[in-house]
Amino acid sequence: MTYNLKNYFNNINIFFLLLICILATINFFLNLPSAYIYIFCFLLIATVGVSHGAYDGKKGELLFNNKFKNWKFIFYFTYVALAISVFIIWYLNPLISLIIFLVGKEDLEIYLDKKYRHHLFIFFLKGSLIVLLPLFFNFEQTNLIFNTIIFSKDYILLSSNYTKLILILNLLTQAIFYLYAYLKKKLNRSDFISIIFEIFLIIIVFYLFAPIVAFTLYFCFMHSLKNILLISNELNPNLIRGFQIFFKKSLFLTLITFFILIISLFFLIKFNLLQNSIEKIIFIGLASLTLPHIILHSIAENIEISKI
Repeated sequence: MTYNLKNYFNNINIFFLLLICILATINFFLNLPSAYIYIFCFLLIATVGVSHGAYDGKKGELLFNNKFKNWKFIFYFTYVALAISVFIIWYLNPLISLIIFLVGKEDLEIYLDKKYRHHLFIFFLKGSLIVLLPLFFNFEQTNLIFNTIIFSKDYILLSSNYTKLILILNLLTQAIFYLYAYLKKKLNRSDFISIIFEIFLIIIVFYLFAPIVAFTLYFCFMHSLKNILLISNELNPNLIRGFQIFFKKSLFLTLITFFILIISLFFLIKFNLLQNSIEKIIFIGLASLTLPHIILHSIAENIEISKI
């Protein structure tokens, strides 16, 4: 079944390549107002982007229903409390919350053995490309976004020269690691090519598009779609049937999250420009949801490993 999932992942990568080619062509001929682009990105994140996280409620039920009498209250209270704590930490020290947001674990775990001792470091390196690439290709625009979401005016996360150096070291380290894993037969040739191709796609999307657009495309049509596939496969080996189950079980929380984000947007617009409001909702909102999401999946993994 992992073999089928990997084929589906490869198909998503091909779809993603076609998608960015089509959008790049449209972008070349059409000059859409930035407000329209930001609204489009917001709607994608608020629906497709958050949908795989909306299944956390059902995963929590599977894990804790038989262990706690009031599991719903305990689970949702803890989940919301963690999300709020990230929001508070973001306000006090945004860089700490940003680091939590960078772990690209779920996109690589189908290829790499979770017991491999350096896997968390590699997950972090891949996740950090989402920050380094926009800084490299669109330094000024990316810094403007950073200043917006960390409530600053003249903060520079990394200088242009440091960005270039760290990006080169990042890509070299990943390339060496994947090559080493391939030579040691911890990665087969197909998986090695798939990972390199995915990194290539991430580089291309941030080269072709503005940071907010590139992040939205990556998050919705690469990260989220692959996680939806993983969840659907867990629910039912038949992909179509599994997706139908996933859709039904995640729809309610997806809609709740969508309306919360819409309300937040209307609230923030009173004090900020539309673009700045959307930037804050996308990045701070997703960072707040990432911590409880990661913790829940780590608990699930530990339970699965303990059963082996």
